[in-house]
Amino acid sequence: MAFGLSVAMFTVVIVLLSLALPVLWVWMLIDSIAREEWEYPGGTPTSNNRLVWALLIAFLQFPAVLYFFMVYGKVKRGTVARPAWAYPQVPVAPAA
Repeated sequence: MAFGLSVAMFTVVIVLLSLALPVLWVWMLIDSIAREEWEYPGGTPTSNNRLVWALLIAFLQFPAVLYFFMVYGKVKRGTVARPAWAYPQVPVAPAA
């Protein structure tokens, strides 16, 4: 009886994980694409964090779990102030 219960619990856990992981994958893929470059930890004007994370999550899928803990958990989207380098540069007319 105890062995049958443990197999049933294992089956339930596997089924729940198989349903939750694709949802997490899509959720983290959308977040990695929607997040601005400066909202990534350590983002600089020349970093390609958004591209790297989006490609890793899209093609390998398991980095979605890493992204959840390394990026999503640390910095919520929209809470980081926009740095000066993220504003478009307006050309200044030369003085006559």
